[in-house]
Amino acid sequence: MPEMIRPLTSNRPPRVAVIDFDGTLSLLRAGWVEIMVDMMLEVLRPLPGTHEPFGELVAFISDFVLNLNGRPTIYQMDYFVNVATQRGGHPESAEFYTRQFLDILNARSNQRIVAIATGDIATDEMLVPGAREMLADLQSRGVQLTLASGTPEIHVRHEAEQLGIDHFFEGRIFGPGNASREFSKLDVMKRTLEAAGADGAELLGIGDGFTEIENTKELGGIAIGCASDEVHRSGEVEGWKRTRLIQAGADIIVADYRRWDELARILFNCR
Repeated sequence: MPEMIRPLTSNRPPRVAVIDFDGTLSLLRAGWVEIMVDMMLEVLRPLPGTHEPFGELVAFISDFVLNLNGRPTIYQMDYFVNVATQRGGHPESAEFYTRQFLDILNARSNQRIVAIATGDIATDEMLVPGAREMLADLQSRGVQLTLASGTPEIHVRHEAEQLGIDHFFEGRIFGPGNASREFSKLDVMKRTLEAAGADGAELLGIGDGFTEIENTKELGGIAIGCASDEVHRSGEVEGWKRTRLIQAGADIIVADYRRWDELARILFNCR
């Protein structure tokens, strides 16, 4: 059942939904946190200014990686490069590490896409459970859907097409360029509301990252935090995601969308 964190303040149903991609809809990039943390560990661990035990270092890196989740990848790399420099290292540029990380992650995503094409994996196994049904229901209710991701737009568009969900967004799929800082989910939300003639109280934001939840609440919308178990699709809430999403301001927490009908009753009438 959806977990209500705080009472919803708007009596109007959503007219616009801005939805994150990785971990919120798609599982093609599941495991990205571990890939990024391992890459950063390799650089930070041998530095003269690194004194923490291994577990504490992993926790430190994971914390800033997850706090910046939802923004373009290069912001995480900016922070990482600054930490490496402070610890006595001579790191490469943020752009270098962004490309390195995306190369590894894109290879994993492409392997999964090939597995879908060959029939080794069913398409919906690479979606958060219930995601397709949730999108179809929102669209049937006249909600305008927009996809906004911190992953480079070229990859988001391709992967949404491979998963068979791109049509729900009618071209409204946005993300940064490769190694670009010129992208903001808040700007996407503002432009989307303006184009739809809607105000913030009619905005629904759905995501698994700090950024999109915080942006949704800044505009006065309803924020659903998706604390999905990306690896096992278990239907259980991931505790570390739940904690961060609540800190960001999430109104509702879900593990996935298998019980979307209950959530839809809350959003579209029943309060």
